[in-house]
Amino acid sequence: MKVLFILSVFIITTCDASLTSRIGGGSVGDIAKYPFAISLLRQQGEVFRHQCGGTIISNNAILTAASCFFTGSVVDDAFLWRARVGSSYSNRLGLIHIIRRITTNPDFQQITRVHNVAVVRPTIPFTYGETVQAAYLAGGAYSLPAAEGVQAIGWGVTSTNGVISSDLRETTIWVTDFATCVNRYSELNLTVTDNMLCAGWLGVGIRGQCEGDTGSPLLHNNVVVGVFSHSEGCASPRYPGVNTKVSSYSRWIEDSAVAAL
Repeated sequence: MKVLFILSVFIITTCDASLTSRIGGGSVGDIAKYPFAISLLRQQGEVFRHQCGGTIISNNAILTAASCFFTGSVVDDAFLWRARVGSSYSNRLGLIHIIRRITTNPDFQQITRVHNVAVVRPTIPFTYGETVQAAYLAGGAYSLPAAEGVQAIGWGVTSTNGVISSDLRETTIWVTDFATCVNRYSELNLTVTDNMLCAGWLGVGIRGQCEGDTGSPLLHNNVVVGVFSHSEGCASPRYPGVNTKVSSYSRWIEDSAVAAL
C-alpha cells in the first residue's frame, strides 16, 4: 500500500503508506472525475446517512477531518461509520465499506478546530477501478500562492439552511491571502493558524464549502491541498472556508495510513 505525495507542482514522490462546517453554488460532479472522493456515513437509528466527505489515499486508508467523529469529547466507535466509494451519490450505488479504525490527530481541539485531520481505515481494502482510485496529496514542499484557483467538492448543502445534496458537487474558489483570513476571523475571536488554508470568493460569496462538506478535499491541479474544516456561514462573501493544510501533516498522514491494524 502506498500513499502518493506531490512535493511541489512538478515533483512527485511515493511513500509507503458558532462554527459551521457546510458545497455552495457550483454544479453536479462525476465520480469518474474524482474517483478518490467518498461519502462517510454515520449511523442514525437504523440507517446510515451522509455526515462528512473524505479522500481515498490508499487501498485501505481515507483522509478526512477529525471533527466528524466527536460526540461531545468522545471519539465515535468505528462501527457507527461506513464509507460509500465509487458513486456520485451519497445515498445509492457504489460499494459500502465498514470502518475498522478511526485515527484522529492527537492535538485536535474541538473549539478552535486546530489540527482537524483524521485517517480512517476500512475493514476490507478498496478495489481500484474507473471510479475508485487514490488521490495525490500535497507534500511538505508544495507551494500554493494566494489567489490561485482551487476546486472544492462534496455532498454538502448548496446554500445556508439548505438540505444535504445527494449528488456530488464541484465548484471553483480561490485561495485567500493568509493575513486577510486571519484578520477576518479575528473579528469573530477565532484563530487561523499557518496549518490552515483558507479559500472562497471574497466579496462575492455564492460559491464555497458548506455543511456536510467537512472532511472533503480541496484540490489544486487535482492534488489534495486541503481538508475542509469549518466556515462562518455557507459560501460567505466575507469569511472564506477554512481547510486543514495537507502539506503540514504529510508525515502524520503517512504514518497513520500505514500503521498496522
